[in-house]
Amino acid sequence: MDFSSTTLWLRHWENQQDDDDDACLAIIAFALLGRSSQLQTLRTYLSRADLSGHPRINSPWTHMRSVGNDRAFITVMGLDVQTFESILLPFSTAWDSATIPRADVNPNGEPQPGQRSLDAAGGLALVLHLLSSTMAAYTLQQIFSITAAVCSRDLLHARRCLLGVLKDLSISRITWPSTEIQCRKCSNLIEAKYPLLTQCFGFIDGLNLPVYVAGNDE
Repeated sequence: MDFSSTTLWLRHWENQQDDDDDACLAIIAFALLGRSSQLQTLRTYLSRADLSGHPRINSPWTHMRSVGNDRAFITVMGLDVQTFESILLPFSTAWDSATIPRADVNPNGEPQPGQRSLDAAGGLALVLHLLSSTMAAYTLQQIFSITAAVCSRDLLHARRCLLGVLKDLSISRITWPSTEIQCRKCSNLIEAKYPLLTQCFGFIDGLNLPVYVAGNDE
């Protein structure tokens, strides 16, 4: 086969490939349109059968708590094990002493904490996971092995409990150093980890919020 014949054959093959690609794209588009119409009528959520483990016994969260690794706690909740346990003490009282709001429960009735999917530790971890990350709701449901309805109700209850606890908890208060010695001690701790941050006695970090970035930096 000479050069000109080869060129003609390649052009023919290329045109044929374009036709085949167009046909494939048409098939894919048709399939996606059909799938899209199905999704519009399909309610998407996780049921109890879709979730592995038990919320109080062998969920991913209960496994992590049983291991008790500071690094893991800080990664997903923004605080270490000792701080978590310190907050949990008063949080448990608030969690167990109030009824979780729901349509079929008397709000003034006696709370039944033993009948709940999550105990106080699970409720505290649930709201801390939410505050320390930007994960989707279904990811929280998988981590704690709870359905969407339970997740929504428990988050609302946990937020109220945590807010009430933090208002009265001494370790959650933000206080200013009152002496130069205290400022120097804080500054040394920060500078040891971040050498470029000198003469600083405090900083704020740990809250992740999804943001939009402008396409034009200027």
